[in-house]
Amino acid sequence: MKQQLRKWLPDHWKMQVKLLQRYFYEQKTQYSYAKNYSLEDIGEYKIELTQIIKKGEFNQNKVHNLQIVENRINNLIIEPNQVFSFWKLIGKPSRKNNFKEGRNLIKNNISSDFGGGICQFSSILYFLALQSGLNIIERFPHSIDIYKESERFTPLGSDCTVVYGYKDLQIQNPFSFPIQLKCSVSDKELFLKLISPIEIILNKIDFQYSESEKGVWVETLSNNKTLLKNFYIRL
Repeated sequence: MKQQLRKWLPDHWKMQVKLLQRYFYEQKTQYSYAKNYSLEDIGEYKIELTQIIKKGEFNQNKVHNLQIVENRINNLIIEPNQVFSFWKLIGKPSRKNNFKEGRNLIKNNISSDFGGGICQFSSILYFLALQSGLNIIERFPHSIDIYKESERFTPLGSDCTVVYGYKDLQIQNPFSFPIQLKCSVSDKELFLKLISPIEIILNKIDFQYSESEKGVWVETLSNNKTLLKNFYIRL
């Protein structure tokens, strides 16, 4: 009955239901979410990642959307036990919030929507979290693999899709000291840096692949220990 009711609800009502469900969930968890910033570096230790922004359809719109995300994440401080939430910082990706249309994956189909392309930002944040040993509270992989090997800007399995109201990226700082995110976006590159007052030892992250008739299983390993497995449909 609940599934039938949701099927016939208008999309904006479905969104309100999802946001309400998330609100009640967060009341139970009582996480403290990061929201403070500092222009000054909080430490001398740095972990840096750079990704190429591939040319393609909606390229300039994608860069524009990534720069909006950059402006809302750059210089963020995450205190011990605090949680980074992608959507709490970014807000709804809409025309009203200055986002442009870009390529999106919607229900296993390639389409376009406001905020398209920003999954590259959530993906580099996820990969940084894997490497630095942050607690990953919420992360969702893409359902399909749309890239050829020559087109990838990051290994299959290191991706993170974000869908407002439905799928967030939430990462917790497990350390006894604060950490800071700094980032920048150019027409060609996305740059992300984690700064800390104490050195963070990097984990060795690997991805192992098992092909099947309909797609590929990806096993994510940290220091040779399995963290999770995800399945991607191959087009």
